[in-house]
Amino acid sequence: MEIPLVRARYAHAFAKTLDTLGVPTDRLLRKHRLSPDLVSNQNGLITAFQLWTFAGDAAQHAGLPELGMMAGQVPVVEHGDFGKMVYQAATLHDAIQTFCTNATIEYSRVDFYLSRDAQRAWFCRGPIDGDDPMQIQQVELYVLIMMIDTIRLGAGSQWQPATLHLQNHDQKGLADIPLFRNANMRFGCKKTAVGFPLSLLSRPLQGDINAFTRPENEPDNIPMDSDFGCSLRRVLEHYMPYTSLSLEMSADIIGITPRTLQRKLKQSGETYQEIVDQLRYESALPLLKDKHLKLLDIALELGYSDAAHFTRAFRRWAGVSPSEYRRQQTA
Repeated sequence: MEIPLVRARYAHAFAKTLDTLGVPTDRLLRKHRLSPDLVSNQNGLITAFQLWTFAGDAAQHAGLPELGMMAGQVPVVEHGDFGKMVYQAATLHDAIQTFCTNATIEYSRVDFYLSRDAQRAWFCRGPIDGDDPMQIQQVELYVLIMMIDTIRLGAGSQWQPATLHLQNHDQKGLADIPLFRNANMRFGCKKTAVGFPLSLLSRPLQGDINAFTRPENEPDNIPMDSDFGCSLRRVLEHYMPYTSLSLEMSADIIGITPRTLQRKLKQSGETYQEIVDQLRYESALPLLKDKHLKLLDIALELGYSDAAHFTRAFRRWAGVSPSEYRRQQTA
């Protein structure tokens, strides 16, 4: 079983939108195990479960069923290296294909594609995860705005969709949003799809695309692991600097019970403590190379109550004490 991961920038967009509206976010972030530091690291990873539950709760709390659309007003180009790759395509066809091909840079389990019929082209997104309609609506609206923004790179900044297929059912007020008011909308579909004239596909992109630097290295997709233990490790390594890694917290992040988490790890031949110990060891090594950091500070950052507990654990991992390891590295 893999654990779907998504860039933290999407939770950040929802939190920033709430802040702009004057809606406090601290309690909501804590509820979903999202620390402000983690969310502000926009290239960091969180679980998809955290994103859709946070987005749904945020919309309910603010009384804004269209919150996902508001959060999605971030230009595509500002979505890290992924956005820059889309923005620097030659034509709208190339931009959409780049979007579809590289979307897993942003979300490990996502399905975008371009299709055509005799009358129009369709920019499509496959099934959206979520436990209830409000969660699905927020994710879909955010994605929809990204898709429309991409089409506008070729069609012009004022272009509006005339045909929309949405996976959501018509939540209160959705069809009356000005952007959608003149669109032929179908709800309850199996995919999200934005229809547009075929002639737009050959349009060159508009705007100052040279204002953005092409990524020096080809960005990687979010790594996916079929083994549950490896997948869990991938999730937790992004939390190590911000919080202690309790079993209960980790289960909450993924959206399962602690007992289920332990059972899945047992099936993969690991224990939760072994995974946490490995992450602490890997995190300790670069910290010990900084001679200005005290052992107590490193111990506290790794979740230990004092330096003695950290020293005993490190000796068990490395066969030497932290002080001895540090001397070896600086000799």
